[in-house]
Amino acid sequence: MDDHAESLMYEEVDGGLASAISRFLPEKLSPSDLAEIQQARQSMVAAKSEKDAAALFPCADSRPCYQVYEHTCGLDHCWPAGVYYHFLGKSSAKEPPALRDVRICGVLKAVAIARNRQGGDFGLLLEFRDRLGQLKQWNMPFRLVAGRGDELQKALFDQGLDIHYPQRSRLADYLCQQHPDRTVWITSTPGWFDNVYVLPDRSIGDSSDAVILQSEGNIHSSLYRQAGTLSAWQQQVAGLCPGNPFLLFVVSLAFCGPLLAKCHLDSLAIHTYGPSSQGKTSGMQAAASVWGEPKSFQRSWTATLNGLESAAVQVNDGLLCLDEMSKADAQDVSKSLYLLANGVGKQRATVSGKAMAHQHWRVAILSNGEDSIEAHLSKAGIPVKAGELVRFLQLAVFGQHGAFDHLHDYDSGRDFATALHQHTSQQYGTAGIAFLEHLTRDARDFAAYLDQCLRIFEQRFGPLSAQETRAARSFALIGLAGELATEYGVTGWPERIAMEAALICFKHWRQQRGTGELEPQQLANALRQYVELYGDSRFTKTDDPNRLHGERSGYWRPTERGRQWLFSSAGFKKAIGHADLALAVKLLIGQGILKSGPNPKKHVTQVKVHGGSAWFYVIQFDDDHVG
Repeated sequence: MDDHAESLMYEEVDGGLASAISRFLPEKLSPSDLAEIQQARQSMVAAKSEKDAAALFPCADSRPCYQVYEHTCGLDHCWPAGVYYHFLGKSSAKEPPALRDVRICGVLKAVAIARNRQGGDFGLLLEFRDRLGQLKQWNMPFRLVAGRGDELQKALFDQGLDIHYPQRSRLADYLCQQHPDRTVWITSTPGWFDNVYVLPDRSIGDSSDAVILQSEGNIHSSLYRQAGTLSAWQQQVAGLCPGNPFLLFVVSLAFCGPLLAKCHLDSLAIHTYGPSSQGKTSGMQAAASVWGEPKSFQRSWTATLNGLESAAVQVNDGLLCLDEMSKADAQDVSKSLYLLANGVGKQRATVSGKAMAHQHWRVAILSNGEDSIEAHLSKAGIPVKAGELVRFLQLAVFGQHGAFDHLHDYDSGRDFATALHQHTSQQYGTAGIAFLEHLTRDARDFAAYLDQCLRIFEQRFGPLSAQETRAARSFALIGLAGELATEYGVTGWPERIAMEAALICFKHWRQQRGTGELEPQQLANALRQYVELYGDSRFTKTDDPNRLHGERSGYWRPTERGRQWLFSSAGFKKAIGHADLALAVKLLIGQGILKSGPNPKKHVTQVKVHGGSAWFYVIQFDDDHVG
């Protein structure tokens, strides 16, 4: 109904309602039509009366009070919508108190009371429109109303609430008087909350009470920003992955984060490395585009330890992308490897000295750099631990064109990488949400599925050591995640190619690392390197009468199988570095490198040398001719 028709309905003319209607409807209306119009008129009049009544300011008996007006208010509707404080002015013997009305801010409603599982961290879920008219919800922690409420004002100003500046101090008082009936759960980190997956701007899944992320501002929401459509992402990003095992692998990894908890795993970390301009960053951009804008979703290894903790918490149960390890300080990287993979932050204390709660996270990590972890740490003389390399699995970039094999009609690897970069900057964030919408409704036992996937690796590669099995489980999870995303219709890939890519990448990982456990390899390599470096300067033949003019680590003697290196106790300890002596002896004997002596408790052999005899650790490299 247009304005002209509506005005005619209110006209009082001689012909009554029928006369007014006939002015714009030429044909005669039936009695039933007229009755419907009459009923509509009465409803409009009643609604207008209710709206006028709701817009009126309260009388003196109801003051002081706060009122929220969603439309213009006051006499003649001359006041803008918003939250108002109504109170009485000063009175005297001659004059009654004046009615005072002040506007505090735009429409601001408390729609629910929020709390965590422990019955703490109470807050109010607020709803308002910012200065551009965008509807927003924000969980206001109640602690922000303590004191003068300055932090509360800052947070609301920052989020665009229209606040009447002279009355800003009344915001805390107004909010403290709100008691909504509805309740919601809050969580301090994104990720799983029972069967609900919580993101900064939404919760996905079913719950009796809504679940929201507790924050003191509109934090982290830009991480999960979306652009384009899922269909376009499938064509322009995921569609370039088939034929490229490396790309299939890293994009499949992006879906692993939400599966970690369902498979009872704490973390998964892959470090990809190789020369510059080989496609490492392109792969990371493709993976990051699953969840958000790659430029903002990628984090740098150059962040502080505290910064990396915060970055991991922000993407809990999701994907953490860490770019360019080679630019970070080796000492910081060494400290970060265990920290990030273990998912537990440093212990901190409050100002009063009380222990604060640890930060926890569970993430799938994709890292890259030009160097391997060992090479990067060795620049600072830091030995890499086997535990670090078990937690952070390393994969050298491979492919006919850097990280790519199939260029999908592009002329070169560079053109392919450029197109992928352009596509990921335009299409992002939709795949992860689509994946979660299916996963939150999927009640299958994914831990059992992962066990089945692990058996595929064991069948393909035969018996695996304990460390290899742990690594294979990570690769199997990546394959499972890619196949699950395909089953959900998220990737648009053919079946089985994600798992096959994971198997190919595991084969490359195993070839680069070597088979079996890592500690024995590291010890053997440490001894080889020591002999290569110091075999001529710190060792002499057992019957050589010449004295060394520098540090001595032992002697050597010829055998039919090559030289035997006779390490003194001090030389042996220096050669094995920070390794535990007893464990090193056990592992080297197991490899046949350390020859047992007559005393099984000492594992040393008494050997005659020029000028006498002494006890030595006898090392024989049977598989090469070091020295």
